[in-house]
Amino acid sequence: MANRKMKSSSSRTILIVDDEEALSHMLNDLLSGEGYKVLEANNAARALGVLKSTHVDLMISDIIMPGMDGFELVAKVKELYPQVKIQLVSGYSEQIQDDNVLHKKILYKPYSQFDMIDRVKDILSSDGLDNVNQ
Repeated sequence: MANRKMKSSSSRTILIVDDEEALSHMLNDLLSGEGYKVLEANNAARALGVLKSTHVDLMISDIIMPGMDGFELVAKVKELYPQVKIQLVSGYSEQIQDDNVLHKKILYKPYSQFDMIDRVKDILSSDGLDNVNQ
């Protein structure tokens, strides 16, 4: 059964969007270790470039970033790539917009590795009803 899970994970591509390089690399290592193909972008513009050229199943994006923030990125991704599932992360709960759907979907830093892995598995196995895009 472990091989089936690994095969399922390895066929999924996750894009990490975070301007904090150390956190992005740590998350990359964690998710790669679970068998996912992981790509990184250090800002929203680069993330949109990756999405333009590469199939991505899930985008994990920080909210507070220079230039285009995570909420603006979500709006663009919803418009251009509605099939991409989204998980937002942030270390700043007091700066989050009061949007109940998005607010409930945010994973706050510091999150545990287990919480992130569980969240990713839940999102990728869902039919999209729990997706920020819905």
